[in-house]
Amino acid sequence: MKICYIDFWPGFDVNCNWFNLLLKDTFPDKNIQFVSDPNESDVIFFSCFGQEHKKYKESSQIKILYIGENVRADFSVADYCLSFDFDSYGEKNFRLPHWYLYVNWWNEPNFPHARISVDNLSYQYEPNAVWGREKFCSIMIGNPVSNRIEVANKLNTYKQVDGFGRVFGNPYSGCKIDLLQNYRWNICFENSIYEGYVTEKFLEAKIAGCIPIYYGPFRSREDFNENCCINYFNYNTAEELLDYVKEIDRNEVMFRSLASEPLFNKIPNLDQLKLFIRKCIG
Repeated sequence: MKICYIDFWPGFDVNCNWFNLLLKDTFPDKNIQFVSDPNESDVIFFSCFGQEHKKYKESSQIKILYIGENVRADFSVADYCLSFDFDSYGEKNFRLPHWYLYVNWWNEPNFPHARISVDNLSYQYEPNAVWGREKFCSIMIGNPVSNRIEVANKLNTYKQVDGFGRVFGNPYSGCKIDLLQNYRWNICFENSIYEGYVTEKFLEAKIAGCIPIYYGPFRSREDFNENCCINYFNYNTAEELLDYVKEIDRNEVMFRSLASEPLFNKIPNLDQLKLFIRKCIG
C-alpha cells in the first residue's frame, strides 16, 4: 500500500510523523510505503494548508482529509475526513481533535514530535506539590485574541502572570510542558470557539500539573474532565473569573481538591480511529 501526503503544514515530515505510526499500527501485516508522487499512491492524505489536492479530485486514489484547524469537513474532494466535527456525515467523518496528535500512543522512542506518553495521560501530580509551586500563572500564545490577553492582564493585577510567545515578545523554544511545570495555573484558551474544536492547550496544561484556566466549547467535556479546570465560558467577565481564581488560590483545601481532579473521565485510546481507518482503506 502506497501512501502520499500533500498540503500539510510547513515543516511536516513525510518520513516521520504521527500518521505513519498510526498506519503501521493499524495495518501491521501490510507493506506500507510512503511515496512523494500522488500519482503513484493508493491513498492520498491531505490537509488544509494548500491547494494541490484539488488536482486529484477525479483521481482513483482513496483521499482522506485531515483538518487540524477550525475548518469544517469537506467532501468535495475527500472520500473520508478526520476533523473536529462531531457529525459523522454518513460515516465518512471521524472526529479526531488535534490534541490526539500530541500523544505518542506507541511509545516510539525515535519520535520527537509527540512528547506526551500514554502513561502521562493517567499520571496525577501530588496536589501538595502543585500547591507548593512558587510561580503563579503562565500563558503562551502566538495569536493575540483579545479575551485571553484581557484575562492575563486581569489576573496579573493579583499576582504575576508570565507571558510567553511572540505576543509578549518573549519566545520560548524549549519543551512547553517542562516550562509549565513551574506554575500553579495556566491560561489555555482556544483560538476560536466551535463545538468539537479542542486543541492541545488544555492537555498540555494539565499534563504539566497546572490547573487549566480554559476557554473552549461546551462539549469539550467529551474530551476532558471539566472538573479539573476553570472554564471562562462559565463567567460573564474577567473580574468574575479573577474573584474565583483568587478564592481557590488562597484556600489550600479548595486548591488541592481542584488540582487532584484527573484529566480524563475515561482514558482515551485509538481503537475506534483504527477501525475507521480500516474501513476507509480496507
